[in-house]
Amino acid sequence: MKIIRNVFIYSLLITLVLAGCKGKDRRHNEGDISIKRFEQILFETPEDKLSDALIAFTTEFKSPLLNIYPDNPQYMAQLNDFIADSTVRDIYRITNGKYENLYWLESELTEALNKAQSLDDEIDYKWFATFISGDFDYTQRIIAPRETKSVLVHIDQYALGGMEKYDYFWTPMYIVELSDSVYLASDIMAEIARQFTAMPDEDNVTMLDLMIAEGKVLYFLDQVMPKKEDRLKIRYTEEQMNWMKANESNVWAYFIKNNLLYEKDYSRYHNFVDEAPKTNAFKDSAPRTTHYIGWQIVRSYMTATKCSMKELFENTDSQNILQVSKYKP
Repeated sequence: MKIIRNVFIYSLLITLVLAGCKGKDRRHNEGDISIKRFEQILFETPEDKLSDALIAFTTEFKSPLLNIYPDNPQYMAQLNDFIADSTVRDIYRITNGKYENLYWLESELTEALNKAQSLDDEIDYKWFATFISGDFDYTQRIIAPRETKSVLVHIDQYALGGMEKYDYFWTPMYIVELSDSVYLASDIMAEIARQFTAMPDEDNVTMLDLMIAEGKVLYFLDQVMPKKEDRLKIRYTEEQMNWMKANESNVWAYFIKNNLLYEKDYSRYHNFVDEAPKTNAFKDSAPRTTHYIGWQIVRSYMTATKCSMKELFENTDSQNILQVSKYKP
């Protein structure tokens, strides 16, 4: 069952920004970014005051993505139907129980974004918000279009682990396990990095291009979240991380032997790139093996060149990055 994917609520919300996790601190720290909790406004505001609350929200939350029409009776009727739905209300209860406040996330993101701006002054995100949609599309858990300077987080997708009674809405367990607060800040920063990572023309993208692109994202996390464990940046369990370290040379050899680096047919290599419980070519393996190896290549390249983060983001010559890195696992 896919819960109410209300076209109206999605178009309303696909125009928003960022999200959060389990409350640890009791207050917002002065100088930190402010994460707006759209879902709390919807579910905690009395119906007769909701229109005014939405007007106030749009005054504070100036994202150009935001589409809210509190003066439109049809819009408000659809919104109230969404709020009244019993399953959606329960999703909110579960999610808000885990993420009552996001002060800890505001603090972590503020530090990371300050570092990011020092690396590339075009990384200038201003507006952040969370919402719930009841539509568990993992690929859409964070939206951060560069031109909007905004981040939107589907916060309910980071609370799936508490939705056992709904059978996790038929979400695979390897995705449920990634639906955790421990990955939230780094997932947000990774999505921001992807907005600045230049890619070759779509028709010419190779597996190596995708490897290097994700390597750039992970290297960016090295710089802006230096205290974060590597396994959390790449969203691995300890076992997966250990497997990947122990088998890095075997995976690289497999790529070379099967002529995959310059392959443009995604169907031939998707299993090394896609989110999955493991990589089918290897027993008991880590998923996303291309991401890990791309990361090591970029690390070596940056050690060799000392180029800026901005220069790295804009470099689309993956072959040159590989050659200069002298990568040899």
